[in-house]
Amino acid sequence: MIQKDYLILGAGLAGLSAAYHARGKDFMVVEKSPSAGGLCTTETKNGFSFDQTGHWLHMKDERTKKLFNTLFNDAEVVEIVRKTWIFSHGVYTQYPFQSNTYGLPPQVIKECLLGFAEAWKKDDKSRAGENFYEWCMAWFGKGISNHFMIPYNTKIYTVHPKEYASHWCDAYIPKPTIDQVIEGAVTAPEQKDIGYNATFKYPKDGGIGELPKRLFEKCEKEKFLFGVEPISIDAKKRTALLSNGETVHYKKLISTIPLRDFLRLFSDDNAPLFQKIADRMKIASVSYLNVATKKPLGHDGHWFYIPENKFMPYRIGSFSNIYSKLALEGRGSAYVEYTHQGEMDKSVDEFRAETVKMMVAMKLIESENDIDFMDYRTIVNGYVIYHNEYFDDMKLIKEKFKNAGIKLAGRYANWTYSAMENAIIEGLESV
Repeated sequence: MIQKDYLILGAGLAGLSAAYHARGKDFMVVEKSPSAGGLCTTETKNGFSFDQTGHWLHMKDERTKKLFNTLFNDAEVVEIVRKTWIFSHGVYTQYPFQSNTYGLPPQVIKECLLGFAEAWKKDDKSRAGENFYEWCMAWFGKGISNHFMIPYNTKIYTVHPKEYASHWCDAYIPKPTIDQVIEGAVTAPEQKDIGYNATFKYPKDGGIGELPKRLFEKCEKEKFLFGVEPISIDAKKRTALLSNGETVHYKKLISTIPLRDFLRLFSDDNAPLFQKIADRMKIASVSYLNVATKKPLGHDGHWFYIPENKFMPYRIGSFSNIYSKLALEGRGSAYVEYTHQGEMDKSVDEFRAETVKMMVAMKLIESENDIDFMDYRTIVNGYVIYHNEYFDDMKLIKEKFKNAGIKLAGRYANWTYSAMENAIIEGLESV
């Protein structure tokens, strides 16, 4: 039996952060993939670089900034000011929708303004905590909610906003003043630094995959075990059986793997309860296409939100618009996203056809002939869907884990919505 003070499950960004900050301590990292990085990796093809959809590092915490500055010097990084748009009703409007309705059909603008004014006049936020639908209605009113918030978030989470919680909204969805809403309806606005991701850092070379690569280089690499995963955990004995046949006895366990999968590993007295909770947990998978085009895209935006149901994808982002070195000179590149629970409910061919139709409608390309290649990829764990018992379940899980010396780090381990910076901080705080 292997004896370790710390057993870290997963070598994505959170696991790497935990390992980096555990240097000098007695630990082991177990990662089922052959290399580190998790979803924070970059692939290249024919001179194009593609991250696993958009991975943009926006930093506010001084600890994250300090770590980043130990990995990159100023000459190795670009700082990018976000340029984001919404495409609906056949026109582009700026992000966020709720304060940038200028350019939409007059009737749509009227509905958005009247709905917001009514919500502002009532000033009743008592139901905002019930679910995401009520949060939208309380803060934005019917017009903005019906024309963007409800359809877009139904597409991304695969269920109606009445069916999931709203506790994450305040940190990630801008709430404009009534003056901002009116100004954004009657005046063509400039891009504003609104939202949590208005600016972000990005490596000059290597794509976002350069971040975990450099972090791993500063870790004690001999303490990583790749191609191996846990298959059973006994929280009372504090042991983990690995897929290579080894058993690890740990004092503390740090899990960065998806919580639903982690709960199903337990073999002790907690197993029936954890299995029951895991069965309630739902998540939207993300299917996406890496798209290379023969010429630059017809709009210079960084990424675009697509709320209307007549288009299959919910978002398209442009690597080449964000950072030109991610594509060949004079060419374009993009990622196109679609969510679903379980296996994709459309064929890949249909996804490709819908993508072409949407890109033509958006005037990003003139026809399918402008596309060099499209590669299909899937992220199994994409967006957590907060089930009705979510808060009670999470409170119970964390109480039991605290008594068992188990900590969770990262977006999927904590079964929530969070950013790359959160993964780094949670990894740091777990050791």
